[in-house]
Amino acid sequence: MARMDITMNPSLGEVNTSSGLAGKVFYPFRLSGEQDEKRVRGEITVPADFAVRRRGEQGFYVQIPYTPLYKELLVRLRLDNGTGHPEYVINSTDNTVWFPVYLQDSEGATRAIRLSEYETINEEGRYHLVLRDGCLLLYSGDDTDLEIGAAKYQNEVFLLKAFPGNLYQYPTTGVGLIDFLHGNFENNNLAARLQAEFKGDNMIIINAYMDSVTGELLLETEEKEEQHG
Repeated sequence: MARMDITMNPSLGEVNTSSGLAGKVFYPFRLSGEQDEKRVRGEITVPADFAVRRRGEQGFYVQIPYTPLYKELLVRLRLDNGTGHPEYVINSTDNTVWFPVYLQDSEGATRAIRLSEYETINEEGRYHLVLRDGCLLLYSGDDTDLEIGAAKYQNEVFLLKAFPGNLYQYPTTGVGLIDFLHGNFENNNLAARLQAEFKGDNMIIINAYMDSVTGELLLETEEKEEQHG
């Protein structure tokens, strides 16, 4: 099996991330059109067994498109009971069907957030709402995950880019290809350096060639399985 590693962008040196959306269900949202000087009202349709599903869970997900209204949002949760008769989750703190949406800071204090400010939490309009103490706390609906993929290609690229050194911020292995760019390949130790560094990473160089357009050194390699015992 090919070796796996956290994937990175070879050009930028940045790790690749994903939004972690797999398995998440986003409930539909709509504005009801009711509003006053301070607040606008909206509705989220949730399953009929919402109260049961919510036990042991940390909230639910909803897609709210950007709305240029500098007003706070009040939400009611409509149960999708299939009867055609509206039924809503009751807010036990005031016995109404409305739940204000707040933002919670790092110290645990809640504050108001306007609908037009929601995109500062998630630019794609994906949110995680947590029902707590009679209000809905707003969080981003994305979970940033590191992408894992086959390591072979990026090992080739980074071993060529890396410079060996003895400082903590530099790798102790690497070809340091830039050192060879202005030299005569026939008279330097590039081949030996390539073989030594890639052998140390359990990779066998099958072929090496230069891209005539970009001047980039390209390698064809094969991963060598580690021997244990």
